[in-house]
Amino acid sequence: MTTRSPGPRGGDRSTTSTNGKAASKRGAAQRSGTAAKPAVNGPVTGADVARAAGVSRATVSYAMNDTADARIPEETRRRVREIARELGYEPRSDARSLRRGHTDLVVLPTYTIPFGGLLTAFVNDLSRELHRLGHTLVTYGDPDADPMAAARAWAALRPAAIVVLPERLTEESAAYLAARDIAIVGLAWSKAPMDGVHFVLEGETGRSGYVAAEHLIAQGRRDIAVVIPREGRDDVIGLATLGRERLKGVREAVAAAPHPVRVRIVEMAESPASAAEVVAGWAPDDRPDAVFGYNDEYAALLMGALSDAGIRIPDDIAMTGTDDLPLCEMVRPRLTSVGFTPAITLGVVAQRIADAVRSPVPEKPRRVIMWRAELRPRDSA
Repeated sequence: MTTRSPGPRGGDRSTTSTNGKAASKRGAAQRSGTAAKPAVNGPVTGADVARAAGVSRATVSYAMNDTADARIPEETRRRVREIARELGYEPRSDARSLRRGHTDLVVLPTYTIPFGGLLTAFVNDLSRELHRLGHTLVTYGDPDADPMAAARAWAALRPAAIVVLPERLTEESAAYLAARDIAIVGLAWSKAPMDGVHFVLEGETGRSGYVAAEHLIAQGRRDIAVVIPREGRDDVIGLATLGRERLKGVREAVAAAPHPVRVRIVEMAESPASAAEVVAGWAPDDRPDAVFGYNDEYAALLMGALSDAGIRIPDDIAMTGTDDLPLCEMVRPRLTSVGFTPAITLGVVAQRIADAVRSPVPEKPRRVIMWRAELRPRDSA
C-alpha cells in the first residue's frame, strides 16, 4: 500500500508500508552500514542522515559533534558518521559555534613577509594535522591593521585559537582575545612573556645569525657585514623584522668571540641593482672580510655582484646565507648556509594547539622549539 507523507523539506514523498520493497531496502542498507542518498533537492540535512541511519536527529547531532556526555554506543556513533560521509552531510559550523561559543577555526594572521619553502611547508603540514583533529587553519586579516583593530577582526570569526607573531599583539589586544576564550599561540616570539599566551613556537630565527657568525669567527674573520632587507616602511612586519632578529644572533656570537670583530649593518633590496650598489660602496681598503646575507637569495645576489667586481669568494670575502635552499648547490662557489632541522613533528604542534583550546592559560607560556638551526658548510665559507 502506498501513502503520502511529508518529506524533510515539507513536500510530499511517497513511502511504502513496512512490508514494501522500499522499507526492505532501507532496512538492508542500515544493517549493512550503507545508505542510499535521499531523493531530496538541496543540501543533505541531519534529518536525512537520521532517516537513513534509523536514529533520531538528536543522536545524529551527538555523533557528529562528539558530545562528551551523550550516552550513545560507539558503534552507533561510527555508523552515523559513515552514513553522513556517504551522503555528503556536513554539520553547519555556525550552529556548532553557537553551542560552543567558538568555531573550529585556527587563525594565522597574514603578514607582509613572503612565504618561503620552510613557512609554506609549515602552513600546509599544520593545516593537514589540525584537520585531523577537527580544526581548520585559515590565513586572514589586514597585515597593516593596528593590534586592537586586528584583534577585533580575528575575534569576529569566533576562532578556537590564533597563531600570531608578537609584533601583532599588545597587552590590551591579548587580553581582549583571552577574554573571549581564544587560545593564543605565539610564533617566533621576541618580546617578554605576555599574559594570555598559552605557548610559544620558536624556529631559532635569532640563533641562525649566531651559528653563521660563530662559523665565520672561527675562520678568523674580523669584519662581518650583516644584510638587513630594505623595505619601504618600518611600521610593518616584514623581512626586516626577521633580519633584525638574526642580527641579534650575530651580535651575541661576536660578544663571545676570542678576538675583536666589527659588525656593520647593510640594508639591501632583493635585486641585482641593489647588490651592485652595496658592493660599489665598499672601498678596496675598507671592505668586510665576511658577509651574512640574511637568507640564501640575498647572499646569492651579493655573490654575483662581488664576482662582477672581481672580488674573490671566499679568499677576499666569505659568504653565508640562511635556509639552505637548493640554490646553495646551484651557485659557484657553493654557498654555505644555515639550515633548519625539525625538532618536533607538526602533528605534535597541532595537538598542542588543540589541547590549548581546552586548557586554562598558564602563568608563563612555554617555549616550544620547532626547528633547530645548524650550519651547512660549503665552498663560500
